[in-house]
Amino acid sequence: MATAQVPQTTIKQRSTSHIGVVRLAATTGAAAGLIFVLCWLGTFISFASPTHVYISLFTDAETQSIQALVEGGIWSLLFGLLSGGMIAGLYNLFAGLDRR
Repeated sequence: MATAQVPQTTIKQRSTSHIGVVRLAATTGAAAGLIFVLCWLGTFISFASPTHVYISLFTDAETQSIQALVEGGIWSLLFGLLSGGMIAGLYNLFAGLDRR
Protein backbone atom coordinates (compact mmCIF):
# COMPACT_ATOMS: atom_id res chain seq x y z
CA MET A 1 0.00 0.00 0.00
CA ALA A 2 1.39 3.37 -0.96
CA THR A 3 1.40 6.36 1.35
CA ALA A 4 1.34 9.97 0.26
CA GLN A 5 3.40 12.68 1.85
CA VAL A 6 1.42 15.85 2.49
CA PRO A 7 3.64 18.90 2.72
CA GLN A 8 3.34 20.95 5.88
CA THR A 9 1.94 24.41 5.23
CA THR A 10 1.98 27.36 7.49
CA ILE A 11 -1.24 29.28 7.83
CA LYS A 12 -0.81 32.79 9.08
CA GLN A 13 -3.92 33.87 10.91
CA ARG A 14 -4.69 37.56 10.98
CA SER A 15 -6.08 39.21 14.03
CA THR A 16 -9.81 39.77 13.67
CA SER A 17 -9.93 42.51 16.26
CA HIS A 18 -9.11 45.27 13.75
CA ILE A 19 -10.88 46.45 10.61
CA GLY A 20 -9.13 48.28 7.78
CA VAL A 21 -10.31 51.89 8.08
CA VAL A 22 -9.68 52.82 4.44
CA ARG A 23 -11.22 49.59 3.15
CA LEU A 24 -14.41 49.99 5.16
CA ALA A 25 -14.64 53.69 4.32
CA ALA A 26 -14.30 52.93 0.60
CA THR A 27 -16.86 50.12 0.83
CA THR A 28 -19.50 52.20 2.61
CA GLY A 29 -18.80 55.18 0.36
CA ALA A 30 -19.34 53.08 -2.76
CA ALA A 31 -22.45 51.45 -1.28
CA ALA A 32 -23.97 54.80 -0.26
CA GLY A 33 -23.30 56.25 -3.71
CA LEU A 34 -24.84 53.20 -5.39
CA ILE A 35 -27.89 53.32 -3.13
CA PHE A 36 -28.35 56.98 -4.03
CA VAL A 37 -28.20 56.21 -7.76
CA LEU A 38 -30.72 53.39 -7.33
CA CYS A 39 -33.05 55.72 -5.41
CA TRP A 40 -32.65 58.38 -8.09
CA LEU A 41 -33.61 55.80 -10.73
CA GLY A 42 -36.54 54.84 -8.51
CA THR A 43 -37.98 58.35 -8.85
CA PHE A 44 -38.94 57.45 -12.42
CA ILE A 45 -41.24 54.70 -11.10
CA SER A 46 -44.61 56.07 -10.03
CA PHE A 47 -44.97 53.99 -6.84
CA ALA A 48 -41.46 54.75 -5.50
CA SER A 49 -42.25 57.89 -3.52
CA PRO A 50 -40.08 56.98 -0.47
CA THR A 51 -36.96 57.43 -2.62
CA HIS A 52 -37.71 61.16 -2.80
CA VAL A 53 -37.05 61.47 0.92
CA TYR A 54 -33.65 59.76 0.67
CA ILE A 55 -32.64 62.02 -2.21
CA SER A 56 -33.69 65.11 -0.27
CA LEU A 57 -31.20 64.17 2.48
CA PHE A 58 -28.32 65.00 0.13
CA THR A 59 -29.60 67.70 -2.27
CA ASP A 60 -32.24 70.39 -2.66
CA ALA A 61 -32.40 69.96 -6.43
CA GLU A 62 -35.46 68.57 -8.20
CA THR A 63 -35.42 64.82 -7.48
CA GLN A 64 -35.44 63.68 -11.12
CA SER A 65 -32.82 66.15 -12.35
CA ILE A 66 -29.25 65.41 -13.38
CA GLN A 67 -28.20 68.05 -10.84
CA ALA A 68 -29.79 65.96 -8.07
CA LEU A 69 -27.98 62.86 -9.33
CA VAL A 70 -24.57 64.57 -9.36
CA GLU A 71 -24.90 66.62 -6.16
CA GLY A 72 -26.63 63.92 -4.17
CA GLY A 73 -24.34 61.20 -5.48
CA ILE A 74 -21.24 63.12 -4.39
CA TRP A 75 -22.65 64.02 -0.96
CA SER A 76 -23.89 60.46 -0.45
CA LEU A 77 -20.47 59.08 -1.35
CA LEU A 78 -18.77 61.48 1.07
CA PHE A 79 -21.25 60.59 3.81
CA GLY A 80 -20.52 56.90 3.25
CA LEU A 81 -16.76 57.50 3.38
CA LEU A 82 -17.10 59.45 6.63
CA SER A 83 -19.47 56.90 8.18
CA GLY A 84 -17.32 53.92 7.24
CA GLY A 85 -14.16 55.57 8.49
CA MET A 86 -15.78 56.48 11.79
CA ILE A 87 -17.25 53.01 12.29
CA ALA A 88 -13.94 51.27 11.55
CA GLY A 89 -11.98 53.72 13.70
CA LEU A 90 -14.31 53.29 16.65
CA TYR A 91 -14.37 49.51 16.19
CA ASN A 92 -10.57 49.44 16.31
CA LEU A 93 -10.55 51.79 19.28
CA PHE A 94 -12.82 49.47 21.25
CA ALA A 95 -10.90 46.30 20.28
CA GLY A 96 -9.54 46.12 23.83
CA LEU A 97 -13.03 45.32 25.08
CA ASP A 98 -12.88 41.84 23.50
CA ARG A 99 -12.51 38.96 25.91
CA ARG A 100 -9.26 37.13 25.49
